[in-house]
This record gives sequence, structure tokens and C-alpha cells, in this order.
Amino acid sequence: MKKRCMKGLAVLGVLGLAAFGSTFTSYAKENREDYRAVFDAQYYYEQNPDLQAQIGMNPEALFEHFVAFGAREGRSGNSEFNLKAYVFQNPDLVLGYKRDWSEYCKHYVTVGKSEGRIAQKQESQGDVIGTWTTSYNEALVRTTNVKLAASRINGKILQPGEVMSFSNTILSRTVANGYVSAPAIKRYEVGGGICQVSSTLHAAMCHGMMPVIERHSHSEPVPYLPRGLDATISEGYMDLKFANPYEEPIQIVTCAENGALTVTIQYLPDGENGPGVMNGNDSVQAEPVSGAEIPVEGWIAEQGRWWYRNGDGTYK
Repeated sequence: MKKRCMKGLAVLGVLGLAAFGSTFTSYAKENREDYRAVFDAQYYYEQNPDLQAQIGMNPEALFEHFVAFGAREGRSGNSEFNLKAYVFQNPDLVLGYKRDWSEYCKHYVTVGKSEGRIAQKQESQGDVIGTWTTSYNEALVRTTNVKLAASRINGKILQPGEVMSFSNTILSRTVANGYVSAPAIKRYEVGGGICQVSSTLHAAMCHGMMPVIERHSHSEPVPYLPRGLDATISEGYMDLKFANPYEEPIQIVTCAENGALTVTIQYLPDGENGPGVMNGNDSVQAEPVSGAEIPVEGWIAEQGRWWYRNGDGTYK
């Protein structure tokens, strides 16, 4: 399988995925020493020729790059452990640790290695970045909304740097757009149930260590996912947004049948590089990255890269 790189590499990883964290969701502060336990500066230097030119043999600078960017990109910190592979190959850990990536490093050192858990890239992963499955009751009316929303993100292609708004992609929740009234938290509403689709997509993103621009938790626990993996949607108020951080197009593939909803994020097969198309007669496109400020406080897109305004005239 060819190497996949994330978009916008910079020395010391200052434009790395650490800067992509959701401004709406708090996670436990990561422990840098947990990263250090799976890091060998000499190995990291030798395995990454691009960093040899950018950083040189500077152990601390290489470690900063690994923490801020490299681990999430899929670079191995030492000869036996790859964080991205460990998250992908051990989805049971995702249920507990969610986006607290340093916890996966700690788990491998304290438990996973002795258990013989997979901690290296596997060819069997193929082009899959992340995938997740949740269950629903086919007999309930909300199933109509689950299947419809899933169909509207199925086949969605995002070019490098392109942003997807889940809310915009599934269209306005109206009867005219095919949605029905169904239970939501503490009420009935047209489109009730669509949050299972956004939540399953978000869980697939966590499985693939993909960064989030906007994501919100439900006000109460939901039966299909633990808090931290869910993502609630409210039209015009709350959304699930993310950008394609890779240098290649990615595609969302969904399947909703027999009470199981599966959302998979994958690279396009070699030779395919199509536009952001959708199923059926849907025509909503993902927002392209431009020099304009995006509607999320503190974030701007410039020259194809995401930047966070620190508030003091500087950006990261």
C-alpha cells in the first residue's frame, strides 16, 4: 500500500493535526510523556528523509513533530509501534479513549504489548481510513431518516483541503426533502434519528484519527454510542464539520440495512479523482478551502491550510 500523507506538512508540525482539535469539545489533556515512551529519535530521523532536510538530527524538535503531527499522520515513533495503526486495529480502545491519543500510547506500553495487540501497519487495511457500525431498530419510524441521511453522504468525495458540512450535505430536514417526524431527545421532530448518522460518521473519523473542525455532544447519552464518539446536529445551530487533511481525495461510503449502519471513510481507488458528487439528485457540495474566513471562531483557511488565530496576532 502506498504511503499516504496529510496535507500541509510544516517543520515542528506547527500546522499539524494538534491544531485541528474541536473548539466545541473538551478532551483530557494529553500526556506528552506517554508519547515519549513510544519514541526513538534516531529511528524517527532515519525513517523520514523529509524531516532530515527540514529539522535535522535534533531529538527534541523531532519529538515535537511526532507529537504535533507525525503520530497522527501515521509515522512510526519507533520500530515496534505506530499510533495510527494501533487505533485502527484496536477499535475496542476507541470506545474508551476516543480522541485522547496519548492514552493509546500508554495502553500499548503498559498493557497492549504484553497482550500481543497489533501495533504495526497492516496491508489488509487497504484504502480504509476509518470505519464504524452502529445498530438501529428497523421497526421504528426514525429508520426512514437514518437511511435517507446515510444515502445522502454515501459516495461523497472530498478533495484535499475540502471541507464537509454534514448538515448541508444531508439537506434541510423537511418533509419535502423526504424526512419524517420521529423521536429526538425529549421531543418529536422532522428528521429525528439523523444524529445517529452524524455520530457514526464521527466515530469512523475517530477510528481513523481524522481531525474535527466542529463537533458537539448530545445533551443526554444516546443508546448507540458512548459520549465522546457521538455528534449531534441541529440545523443552523450545531453541525459536524471536517476537512480532508490528506494529499489525496477521500470518499465516504455508507450502508444501512438489516438494522446496521456502517460508515466508512476511504481513499479513492487508484486512478479515480472525481469531483464531490453525491447520490441521486442531491447537489449540495462541500465548501472549498479558500482565503475566506470559515464560520468557526478562530479558524481561517489560507493557501490550502488551516490556521488557528491565537488572539495575539499570531497563528498556529
